[in-house]
This record gives sequence, C-alpha cells and structure tokens, in this order.
Amino acid sequence: MTSKVRDLTYIAMMATLIIVLGHIPGIPLGFIPVPIVLQNLGIMLAGAILGAKRGTVSVLLFLLLGTFIPAFTGGNNTIPVLMGPTAGYVVSWIFVPLLIGIGLKKIPSQNFLLTFLIIWLGGVLFVDFLGAIWLAHFTKMPFITALWSNLAFIPGDTIKALLTSLIAVKYSRYLVKD
Repeated sequence: MTSKVRDLTYIAMMATLIIVLGHIPGIPLGFIPVPIVLQNLGIMLAGAILGAKRGTVSVLLFLLLGTFIPAFTGGNNTIPVLMGPTAGYVVSWIFVPLLIGIGLKKIPSQNFLLTFLIIWLGGVLFVDFLGAIWLAHFTKMPFITALWSNLAFIPGDTIKALLTSLIAVKYSRYLVKD
C-alpha cells in the first residue's frame, strides 16, 4: 500500500472513530447547555496517533461528513452544532490534533508525564477555554461563570487524556506521526 493510500485510510478511520464516539449519548449537566461527551476522546487520539497534519485532516473530514450525516452526540449535524452553545468546543477541536501532534513530536515518546501534560493542555484546557468563550457569548452569561462551569468537564476529560496518553506511550513505535 502506498503511503498516500495508507494516510487516507488512517485519516478516514479516525474520522469514523470520532463519528462512532458521537453516537454514544451525552450526559446533560443541567446548569449549562453543553453535555459531557466521548467525542473529544477521538479528537485527542487523532493528534496522539496520527500527528498534527493527519490528525487535523481527520477532524476536518469528520466536520465535513457531519454536514451530510448525523456525526455529533444527540444525532446532530455540523451546521446546527456550529450555531449552538457547543460551537466553541467544536471549533477548538480543529486545533487540538495540531497542538497535540506538534507537542508530542518534541518530547521522548516514552515519557508518560510529558505526554499526558501535552495531551491535557491541548485536549482539555485549550478546548474548555475556547468553549467557555463561545458559551459566554452565546448564553450571555459572564465569561468567568462559563469558565467555572467547565470545571464539571475536567474529571472526565482528564480520564480521556490519561487514556489517550496510555495509548500514545504504549504504542508509540506504531503511531503514524507526521
């Protein structure tokens, strides 16, 4: 298999994984209109497994496919999601594989602590910060309130970052990094 075909296969498989994770029902929080979802696990895995370039392309493919099929939690498509309270989180997902892929390229692949830190900063903190900016704008709540409400996501997202880090370190020699 040529490297281009292999790259396209990996990109398509990761976009598919992200869509599959979107079909797992989200957990509504009640105090903000943003549920806890598993899809961001796939976004973090895209950067850790495929690297910056391929991972970002897989997220863009997922968003493109989402304009035609229900690719998001709750059976939503890309356009309605980008017009709702979760848009900031979803837009940030475009940059997550880029941040994670570039960060992981600069450290030893067997360093679990640094791997986790890069994945957590890019896949959790960055997403929650951008998500809070849009959430505050969309709901007209004060930014600090939106930011504090994101604390509800930290425990679950940290577990997802840990899982991604374990996969990245355990299978580092097999990963398809840029």
